[in-house]
Amino acid sequence: MLNDDTPMQRIRTHFLAALLSLGLSMTPLLGQTPAVSSSQAVLEEAVALNGLVMFVNSGAPGMVLVVVRGPDTVVKGYGETVKGNGHEPDGKSLLRLGSLTKVFTGEVLAALVNSGKVRLTDPLTLYAQGAPVPSFGKRPITLLDLATYSAGLPRDAPHDPHEPDLTWPTRAELWDWFSKYQLQWAPGSVAAYSNAGFSLLADALAVGGGKPYPQLLRDLVTDPLSMPDTTLNPNEEQCGRLMTGSGFGGPIPCLNTEATQGNGGLYSTGNDVARWLRHNLDTANPAAWPVLTVAHAAYRQRQSMTAAIGFDESGPMSALGLGWIIMSARGNLPLIVQKAGGGGGFMTYIAFAPGRDVGVFWAVNRLDFNMGAALGAATNELIANLVTR
Repeated sequence: MLNDDTPMQRIRTHFLAALLSLGLSMTPLLGQTPAVSSSQAVLEEAVALNGLVMFVNSGAPGMVLVVVRGPDTVVKGYGETVKGNGHEPDGKSLLRLGSLTKVFTGEVLAALVNSGKVRLTDPLTLYAQGAPVPSFGKRPITLLDLATYSAGLPRDAPHDPHEPDLTWPTRAELWDWFSKYQLQWAPGSVAAYSNAGFSLLADALAVGGGKPYPQLLRDLVTDPLSMPDTTLNPNEEQCGRLMTGSGFGGPIPCLNTEATQGNGGLYSTGNDVARWLRHNLDTANPAAWPVLTVAHAAYRQRQSMTAAIGFDESGPMSALGLGWIIMSARGNLPLIVQKAGGGGGFMTYIAFAPGRDVGVFWAVNRLDFNMGAALGAATNELIANLVTR
């Protein structure tokens, strides 16, 4: 239990006062010249109350929130990087992205497709370097099946429970298990959430791209977008900025997570993810749109699947892109492309409205799936507040 002097206790004890003070602070003085553009002021107004409510409702020690709208960006930290330490997170605090890692893997795939090095319909056997690959009858597993959670694989490969989260299995363990696995249904017929599939996909992309996967990620995504803190193997300085996870699965040490390079191992910061969000909204950019078109397309329609398992925690899935979950417009919500994540004591969520120039990301250092679902719904409503056309 925190003592009465901690920032967390003060926030929660005096929540109503905080809301009131926020309302007063957003009222400009008579005749005062605005220090920011009107569009930036609108964004800050939308984030001010919503962000605080989301943080308090999360019950997490800390939260980093990123909201982009057109040319404007808000990156804001709440609470503490470690429970009780009094240090508020900011845009440089290192975070665990968890399963948001998968949409980066999807973009690496899209970039390799765009350059002609691989095809979505290529069978995995082309990139397995001679290892046995299971099939269902004559239907092989393709790269598209892996990237859309529809390869017929379980959620996870077996692992050693004594190993730290996000550090298993090794590549040898993964392929040894996979080569003996028997598919229970045809690839492409059922969508079922799978971490194992994205681990296999990252290995295949390394073969198709001719470089180790971490190097492909840097060359194709993070270096061109100036995202220096988005990494699988943080250095000592970066580890010193890592928020400490809590709840189920946390905390775990700051360490190399290349074992989960394709499905959950990425670290990043609010500043880096702001660039990533803006990039995903930049579909008019002639240098970006060919890759984004491939990454964001709806490849597996929900209604074309005989089952869809594990996709609705942040809202009803309508279709699947390359790692992305696509939700159709409904009520006041626009079409939203999103991905949720969790692991190492963190919950994360990224969502954007294509063509509407609005996107949101948050990370909290507490793993709680019910909380994550509630924050995801609140995020979707925040996007709706900022999309009015």
